[in-house]
Amino acid sequence: MNFGDLLSYARIGYTHWAVYTGKNEKGENTVVEFTGEKGPNSKAGATVKEGPLKENFTVKNQWHEETPKSEAEMRANVEKVLRDGAGKYGILDNNCEHLATFIRYGKAQSLQANRVLNTASDFNNEIADNFGASAFGSSNMKF
Repeated sequence: MNFGDLLSYARIGYTHWAVYTGKNEKGENTVVEFTGEKGPNSKAGATVKEGPLKENFTVKNQWHEETPKSEAEMRANVEKVLRDGAGKYGILDNNCEHLATFIRYGKAQSLQANRVLNTASDFNNEIADNFGASAFGSSNMKF
């Protein structure tokens, strides 16, 4: 593995994301990720932390056909989120995939969140089509 590799962990109902950050002083492989642990940068029950690499991951470097930043830029992004945190955790607007893609590509994006938001939008449009937008007060409802 190389510094900045995106690692995905299959979970029930979603995929957790982390970024490989190399070996620590003990020679152990490490990652940066959002965790549920409390810490100095804890926001809404999640904190950005560098910790040990967990088993059962898949390297997924071709995320959405984006071009990765240089290793120096990725290292700077890691330092920034470890120092400053990554903002308030939000499952749809600031999750582990947003963090990982920010570090690797310089853009915080989440295909998982986009799928959920697009599904909600499609569902909303179906309701409007079937029942009439006026029944809900607006055709631009958002869930």
